[in-house]
Amino acid sequence: MTTHPSAPERSVVDRTLSILGVFDRDNRTLTLSDISRRSGLPVATVHRIVNKLHGWGALERGEEGGYSIGLKLWETAMLAPRYSGLAEAAQSHLVELHDQSGGAAVLALRDGKESVCLSILSNDPGLTAYRGGPGCRLPLHVTATGLVLLAHASVVLQDEICAGPLRAYTAATITNGATLRNQLSRTRREGYAMVCSSLHEGRGAIAAPVRNACGTVVASVGVVGPLNMLQPSRLAPLVMATAEAVSQQDRTEGRRMAGVGA
Repeated sequence: MTTHPSAPERSVVDRTLSILGVFDRDNRTLTLSDISRRSGLPVATVHRIVNKLHGWGALERGEEGGYSIGLKLWETAMLAPRYSGLAEAAQSHLVELHDQSGGAAVLALRDGKESVCLSILSNDPGLTAYRGGPGCRLPLHVTATGLVLLAHASVVLQDEICAGPLRAYTAATITNGATLRNQLSRTRREGYAMVCSSLHEGRGAIAAPVRNACGTVVASVGVVGPLNMLQPSRLAPLVMATAEAVSQQDRTEGRRMAGVGA
């Protein structure tokens, strides 16, 4: 089969990844036509690959014919060292932080220019409506956990993000590069980051870094709640102590996290 040099044929792996990549939080269940449209692949190709994925368990088919991510793929993803090690080390400490603070306890790590929520414990049913649950991605400049991760990222990444554009979620979101640089410096100096109404009006957060045995920041722990709850004098020491406890437990258990998030 001859293909045009400007439009090389996509490999089976590329096409399979394209199909899996069309699913997101706003598109959890899709028909074959939806998958074809969003992936840019012919329906016949989608049908063939989806059948393979369905047979393996990577996709599940609902009663109405739509497809969603399957348990097999979820189980495989749970084996990722960056998730499993951190989540296990942090769980009991997040429970304690949630109980002591009265707010939602969050654990996040960095993936490129975004923070990824690994775990969140909350009694607030509306929290995930705007912040999202495990797996939710947000720009680093928007949340307290993201600011902590960015503050300890490479200078190259900091320069790139500060150069903008910086998406505004509310009037309080940092959208100025110089302001963001100042916030990052303050975060490193004070040992924690605090945001107010940067993602959602009336909500804020305080977060601190989790470090591996080499001292590299690999994740961040935070508390999210209404603004009247965010008292730095009370919550900052609590959040920093929790982050240190997670760091210490991870070291004690011998998990090798060197280089993660660097």
